Amino acid sequence: MSLCRLVYYSERNPAVALDTRTLIATCHKNNAPRSLTGMLHYNGTYFLQVLEGGRADVSAIYHRIATDPRHINLILIGCMDVRERLFPTWSMGLHEGMGDRTKEIFLRYFPKERFDPESINVDSLLDVMQDIATEL
Repeated sequence: MSLCRLVYYSERNPAVALDTRTLIATCHKNNAPRSLTGMLHYNGTYFLQVLEGGRADVSAIYHRIATDPRHINLILIGCMDVRERLFPTWSMGLHEGMGDRTKEIFLRYFPKERFDPESINVDSLLDVMQDIATEL
């Protein structure tokens, strides 16, 4: 199996209800059998997600997310083959909110604590996600 990593950003569609507990439970149920791993950051308005696994499975999940009405303005930031996973033990880790520690992390990489997908490269974004993961 060729391992790949996909990173995307989207906005939450405020017209559609969202329960993050149900969302993450569904991720665990669907991802674990496919050996998909990753992390999702959700700050109440924006999603930032890293998906890792086999190419076909990552692609299928991404296409399903792209048609999910909870997401709008979806932007693919990067998709690349990798040798190892950044989040190998999580069928999907979830980080919610923008507490003081998260704001500190964002300010290290962005001029403001708000994520702008046009202002950072994928490697720096992965650093952000790994730093945020230490809060979990």
